[in-house]
Amino acid sequence: MNPTLQTFPTPQAASEALAALLAERLSAGGRAVLSGGNTPLAAYRLWGQRDILWNRVQLMASDERCLPADHPERNDNSIPAAIGPRRYTYHRFPAERGPEAAASAMEPVVAGLLPFDLVVLGLGEDGHTASLFPGQPLETSALVVPVHNAPKPPPERVSLSVRALSQTQLVVYFVTGEGKRGALKRFLGGENLPPQHIRAPEVWVLCDRAAYPAQ
Repeated sequence: MNPTLQTFPTPQAASEALAALLAERLSAGGRAVLSGGNTPLAAYRLWGQRDILWNRVQLMASDERCLPADHPERNDNSIPAAIGPRRYTYHRFPAERGPEAAASAMEPVVAGLLPFDLVVLGLGEDGHTASLFPGQPLETSALVVPVHNAPKPPPERVSLSVRALSQTQLVVYFVTGEGKRGALKRFLGGENLPPQHIRAPEVWVLCDRAAYPAQ
């Protein structure tokens, strides 16, 4: 895999680039997967200010933590809050029901959304993406997988699988901060990390200067 790499001087500049990309690729609507966590929220806020055909947009998170439905650390709460009051369709994980029940409920939902137009993913310091962690089984026919004993809290999660995340035109890895530099170097170097298993016609990496692994 040889991803297209774009480096920006600051996290804000990288966020602006991701927001512009989302607006461009989904200007007439489409189906997209969005990474959770704090890193991409600034980009989603900027994207939410763009005038696109929001009523034709369908979104979901790449993964979810099995926490109460109103918990502030749920991606299904933080992502819509960042985008703001736009009229789009958002598909929530019922993760409060536990990993197996949530995965089972979302399997037909994801099947109905495929293929995606765009998938935005992050990269953890350990090389994980979505809730797909190094050392855990990745090859499955399922589109949504239950996750137990995740190495970062909370241990119970639900995630789109490699199979689901690969059914898209474009995968974008959004990576900022010095703490991600080692993981990004390993990924770009071809190490057997979960992102290496996700295949798409276009793979991009948008990172800031702090995360870029200088040679």
